Amino acid sequence: MTRIFIARHAETEWNRIRRIQGGGSDTPLNETGLKQVKCLAGRLANEKLAMIISSPLGRARVTAEAIAGEHGSMPVELEPDLREIDAGELEGKAVAEVGGGLGLLLTAVSENGLPSLPGGESLADVRERAWRVVLNLASRFPEGEVLIVTHYFVVLSIICRVLGLRETDIRKFRLNTGSLSIIEVDPAGTAKLVVFNESCFQVDSHPW
Repeated sequence: MTRIFIARHAETEWNRIRRIQGGGSDTPLNETGLKQVKCLAGRLANEKLAMIISSPLGRARVTAEAIAGEHGSMPVELEPDLREIDAGELEGKAVAEVGGGLGLLLTAVSENGLPSLPGGESLADVRERAWRVVLNLASRFPEGEVLIVTHYFVVLSIICRVLGLRETDIRKFRLNTGSLSIIEVDPAGTAKLVVFNESCFQVDSHPW
């Protein structure tokens, strides 16, 4: 059984002011985010991680590197499939500008299934690539502990897959910046949720 720790990156200014921050934005952590990183690194300091794998976007990579520093400067492997959803034409817009929020747009099911964002991805796209990473880690580390550092919609896509929920159920969750979730996956891909949105160790946190 592979134990996978899944961290959402720490806070950026765009998280604080609620601006859409997808796979095309490489926004840095803000002051609160830097504090959250230290808390998250401390929370994971005593875990026996065999590997740390991160989205290549700076806000996730910096979060991962801080955690790696508590593990003898363990190398951080960058994985493009862990990038945040491609928000296309909505990248950088205020959440309030997009007609009720990004979650509503992403889960507006039509006869053609889940929509893609204009010029971007759908939740189904994110779920497929994120779950591919999970299965790969379960194959590589069948009895180990690994850490994924990624983004809001990637984390929730994985959680919905583990729980057997539809992509549209993503709107039922809230996920704090700098938070930690844990799943366990066997070699056959059967998974269970152990911890969701643990953030009691954080100084501050804000949802998407």
